[in-house]
Amino acid sequence: MSQTSSDGYGDREGRTRRNIRIGNRRTSIKLEPEMWDALAEICARTEKNLNEICTEVHTASGVNDPDDIPGGANFTSELRVFILDFYRAAAAGKYGRDLINVV
Repeated sequence: MSQTSSDGYGDREGRTRRNIRIGNRRTSIKLEPEMWDALAEICARTEKNLNEICTEVHTASGVNDPDDIPGGANFTSELRVFILDFYRAAAAGKYGRDLINVV
């Protein structure tokens, strides 16, 4: 699955970088299109925006170091795990509005 982008936001692995906010901090993360689609669906189901979800996932990680870079590789991995856990919970019939309980 190769993606070419003239604007520099795609890469050879097919990931796309997008700007997000985690709390009051602006950063960017790079995810596969399928992950962005899943996050958009989660936003619609929970009636929350992407920034709210990212803030909740980051807060749930328990990282309180002010020098931690929210959009770093660890956060991206946490976001992928959150997506997986969300859909596992939904498949098991445990879907709810409180996303932190899913993570």
